[in-house]
Amino acid sequence: MLGVVAASMLGALMLSTAFADPASVGGAWAERVQILYQADTRSVLRRTVRVWDFHPEKNLDFVWEPAAGQSPDRTIAEDGTINGKGRLVWRVRGSASYDPKTVYSSYFGDVRNGRPDGQGRLDLRSGEVFEGHWSAGLLNGQGIRVDADGNRYEGQFVGGVPNGGGRLLSKTGEIFAGYFVDGLKNGKGTTRLAGGTVYTSQWVMGKEVGGSRPDVLADARVGGLLKAQAGGGDADKVEIGVVVDQRMTQQADLKYQHLVRDDDIAIYPEDNLYNDAWNGTGQVRTGNVYDGPDWENSPAFAEVDLGTKDQSRVKLDSLEMKVAASDAYRKPMLSISEHFGCIGFRPDFSIINNGWGDAKDMKMSIQFTAVDEEGNPTGQPSRMFTKDIGGFGEGVDVSIKSVLDEAGVDTASLETGRFSCPSADSLNVCRSQLANKVKFGEVGDYLGNFNQAMTLNAIGKFDYSWADDQGKVFQQSEPFRAQMTMAVFEIPESMAECGDGGGGNPEAMRYQNIEFPIGKHDYTIAMPVRGNKNVSAYTARLKMWSAMSSIHRFSIAAHFADGSVRESKPVTFFYFRPKQSLFETRTEPAACYLPRQMGSC
Repeated sequence: MLGVVAASMLGALMLSTAFADPASVGGAWAERVQILYQADTRSVLRRTVRVWDFHPEKNLDFVWEPAAGQSPDRTIAEDGTINGKGRLVWRVRGSASYDPKTVYSSYFGDVRNGRPDGQGRLDLRSGEVFEGHWSAGLLNGQGIRVDADGNRYEGQFVGGVPNGGGRLLSKTGEIFAGYFVDGLKNGKGTTRLAGGTVYTSQWVMGKEVGGSRPDVLADARVGGLLKAQAGGGDADKVEIGVVVDQRMTQQADLKYQHLVRDDDIAIYPEDNLYNDAWNGTGQVRTGNVYDGPDWENSPAFAEVDLGTKDQSRVKLDSLEMKVAASDAYRKPMLSISEHFGCIGFRPDFSIINNGWGDAKDMKMSIQFTAVDEEGNPTGQPSRMFTKDIGGFGEGVDVSIKSVLDEAGVDTASLETGRFSCPSADSLNVCRSQLANKVKFGEVGDYLGNFNQAMTLNAIGKFDYSWADDQGKVFQQSEPFRAQMTMAVFEIPESMAECGDGGGGNPEAMRYQNIEFPIGKHDYTIAMPVRGNKNVSAYTARLKMWSAMSSIHRFSIAAHFADGSVRESKPVTFFYFRPKQSLFETRTEPAACYLPRQMGSC
């Protein structure tokens, strides 16, 4: 019976593909006229755009958005067919473009001949996610599929169906690693049960034919499974899954995802920007993590799914969330605020902290580098310079004037001088004259240009420490990039004296509101059971949040009328909510001879 159940579940997970039935991929060409922006010429184009519609019967409309750096002329063939990288969104025809509830699917990645082809990710309104390598609209090669219930397959695909080695991570916390043929388990595989027990078995086209699946009571680390009778009572018949509610998540400003791991189920943000800020794994640069979402209303939506393995009914008495810990996350979350305008020489920037803890004993290592047209470092950078920054809370100003002095730059001339240029057409000549007039020392080979400014690009790292609420100290090292203005050329017709300076989240009333208190351990939150308690399946929906970035470790306990209890696999919820920094720079000059924001007064 267990083999049949597993086979049918996997069949439901795998045999529906992203766009169509792989046995018969039908469809028709769809086209529309779009207005597209061409960045290199700063102009707009009116073009016919043509893509393959795998579901013409749904009468959907589409929009194509080329990715950054992708020129419409290069991504659209003469007949309008898309070939390039970008986002293809299908939505209900005639609906408002700003309404996320009308989106049927959203694909971002490589497109060839009007179909997903290459690396890409597809999100469906149902909550399904497909990511990996595509060929003619189907996953081929390494990929990931998350179904609408939250089960996840990661491994090899052929024609949109799992074929080859892979892992199936079930929403109940069970993990199977082995081989698949036509979407079904086939051959030798290893299963890790929700409580941690591991066993090996043999499968033939979805049916388990060899090996001994342990009884649930033998899965020793399933917490809270108490024997009411010899067989474990109603709890023995039940599995509990905890997953992100993908349908609600697709409408939210801040999207969360879940991942079944060996020891727990992790719930964490989907966007790498937020994960990098949390872990310190990204590059510190401009772009503040606080900007964008409404942090007063950015919960994670989750589903708790309870069901019997044989569809029999059990009498559910109550549900509760057993929280082991709710701890603040104090790691600083850093970004850079560059300083432009007002005066020509601004060898400084600010470090902004949107985390809930202080950075301590920061040291900066910095090099200067040339950059390409997209702003990426190129060539050999300068030697390394170091500077002590010290400790700070919400932010700190960083001046590299002393570093430039050490590098042999005539900072006094840049600080006191004003540099004119007769016209924009003469800027290259003016830059050359300034480079000959003012000593730039070791940074001379790394000077860049931005509009009327002579700039200097820096790369390096910040090394610092931070402490959690228990006093444990962590060492952190994060790379950074920054750009500073060395001089601005004043052009009579464009420069003027400026004088002295001085998403919405969806509402869901059927969701239980779960606010986790910070610093509280070993507590429970009741989860009222609504409706008939004699069930074969039951779903509780949660809207989870806290007052700050924090980590919450919990499990869901189901209590049954016969006295037995079943707990879910432990869940670790990484809640992301940055702090608004109120830091204001103190480097603003007292008087300006240039616009504070370049190009305006």
